[in-house]
Amino acid sequence: MGSIVSFSEYAIRKNVGKMKGIGLRSSFCRQGDWAFDYALSLARHHNCKLNIFHFLESPYTLRRDVVFLDSEKKETVYVTPDFIAKKDQEMREKFDERLGDYIKVGFRLCEGNNEWELMKCFKKGDYEALVIGYDAKGADFGDATTIEEFSENFRGPVVLVGPDRPDFYHVNREAETRLYELLIPDGKWNRIKL
Repeated sequence: MGSIVSFSEYAIRKNVGKMKGIGLRSSFCRQGDWAFDYALSLARHHNCKLNIFHFLESPYTLRRDVVFLDSEKKETVYVTPDFIAKKDQEMREKFDERLGDYIKVGFRLCEGNNEWELMKCFKKGDYEALVIGYDAKGADFGDATTIEEFSENFRGPVVLVGPDRPDFYHVNREAETRLYELLIPDGKWNRIKL
């Protein structure tokens, strides 16, 4: 037996369609793994493409021809086609086993600015909702903003997974109106606080 919902909630649920794509900004940390699991389950539910974006970090704001080679950000390397191919292969291998039999997946290795690249792909219609691992409150996101500022200013639904539990979500204004589509149950989410 299902749960009782209000007429307004029923109207929302009745008019909800399938999402056309889910975006995931990957990060190689515990919260990033939680975000991956959630984004994959969301893509499976909606039978849509999961677009995985991975960003190469640079020590420079304007120049993107030099990026960090290691996660500790001690070594840098010039970006070459061979380097891009190697990083792309590493990213695909990282997720391949965890994707299992799910094949509706796109990978994008990004050299540019987080905010600009993600917004550009959202506007093109590559995805309808963006999922990000929530490392910590006030964590740097991109060149000159925090993860909370980015999420609140983004023009589409953003779901931050974590930072302390894999089943708790922080959502922006746009995601709050689509909780049913995003499979987020009552009591398992908060609005993002700046």
